[in-house]
Parts: sequence; structure tokens; C-alpha cells
Amino acid sequence: CFSRGAVSCRAGRSPWGTMAAMEGEGGAPVLQEWRVAEGRVVVLRLNRPERRNALNQEMVEALTQTFRRLKADASVRAVVLTGQGKAFCAGIDLTSPVNAVQQASDEAEDISHNPVRAMEAFDRPIIGAINGSCVTGGFELALACDFLVGSPNASFRDTHAAVGVVPCWGLSQKLSRIIGPGRARAASLSAMRIDAKTAERWGILVKVTLHEDLLDECVAMATASADLNPDIVEQYTRTLRDGFGLPLSQGLALERERALRQYGGLGQAGIGNRAGSFHSKL
Repeated sequence: CFSRGAVSCRAGRSPWGTMAAMEGEGGAPVLQEWRVAEGRVVVLRLNRPERRNALNQEMVEALTQTFRRLKADASVRAVVLTGQGKAFCAGIDLTSPVNAVQQASDEAEDISHNPVRAMEAFDRPIIGAINGSCVTGGFELALACDFLVGSPNASFRDTHAAVGVVPCWGLSQKLSRIIGPGRARAASLSAMRIDAKTAERWGILVKVTLHEDLLDECVAMATASADLNPDIVEQYTRTLRDGFGLPLSQGLALERERALRQYGGLGQAGIGNRAGSFHSKL
């Protein structure tokens, strides 16, 4: 188990297998962790249901440290992130706020305490299992996932303008690239609630499934990814993320550059062998 600072690891059991609970100073678990699919898939669950999984400093540290640890573990091929109770994440806990200056900083020391940066640095798929409301910082945490599957209880709301702060985890830039600038501006500048059906229609959610099936569905998708070529999944994940904020011409150039680098290392015979191996499994 992993421990650092105020966060410690405690073994337990879950419906899927071994669990580790990331505890804050008061002993309450703020982040739960399970290994499934022979340890290749990790399920992380935010666990402050009494505060709608709002992010305090302990949870921010637990998320950041966990994703940094999982990045160093080559056996982990995918992560599913979800919340306990009725909410995915209500954003920053205003009764116990995190260090906002640190979270907005580009200094290396501060990035090491930033959960969104840690998720972006984790170069394997992260699937968001959206069990309830995602508000403001929780919305940003969800958008740090590679894609989102939701239950009918899922909803999204950007309340930065209502609370009186500007976003620093990417919401102002990512949302418009996903749903278009008009919808993003309407959502953020009116603090409107986006329900599950609308989120699916707009492309925030790739799918809405029954609430009781949500985790199983996401674990199945993560396991399917874990069954693919691990090197290519990592490279593909990095290329998809790195190209997200680029103009199309630059994104295409990035794809060609990385493809040529990979093809050059394989040779034609290697490409044929990889394709043959995959098709033999179909």
C-alpha cells in the first residue's frame, strides 16, 4: 500500500475484490480503490457522501497521489472514476477549501498537488462513471476523464460565476470543444443544469445506462481496453489528448509524426504480425 503525508492506505473487500481506502487525518476514507480484471483495471470512488463528495485538501491530495502512483504501475491498464452516494462530485468544499493558488499554478511543485494534472499525466484510459451531480470543480474532474458514462441521475453544472471564481482546471476551454461554444457559454454564463439526457445529446456523456448497471458497464469497457495492445493504447491515449486542443492541421501533423516514429520501429513485417495477431482473436 501507498502512504504519504496525511493520507494512508487501508485494506478491505469490495464486490469486485481487494479495496484500499485513502484516509484523511480524521480517519474517514476520502478515496476508495479496487483492483479488478486480474488487477489491470482500478476503480476509484470519491467517498465523502455526506458532503456530496466535495473536494477538500485530503481528497485532492489522495486523488493526485493515487494517479501518480498508478502511472508508475505498468500492470494498471485503465481506471474507472466514480462517486459514492447521490453525487459524483460537488466541486471544491467551500467549508474546507483547497489551496486555490497552488491549483492554478504552473510551478512544478504545485503541479504535483493538482489532481487534474495527475489525471492528464496518467497515459492510459480513464472512464468517468457519473453516478450523480457534477458541479463546478467536479465537472472539471469529470472532463479530465477520457470519456463519461452516466446513470439517469447524472447531471452537470458550472457555478463558477455564481460562486465568484474563475475556473483553473480547464472547464472554460474543454467544455466548448466538446459541446460547441454557444452551448458552453450558455451553460457557464447562466449556471444552467444539464441533465443526463441533454448531456448525452450534447456529447458530454457517451452513454446513459441504468444506475444499477453503471459500474459494471464501465468496468466492462475498461476491461475491453485492458485487453488491447498496451503500448498502442498508451500512445493512442497520449495522441488523442495532445491533439484535443490543437487546430486540425497541427493535430494531423502530430498524428503523422507519431505514426512514422512507431512504424519505423516496427518495420512492415512487424505491422503485419500485429494485425494478424489481433484479427486471429476476432
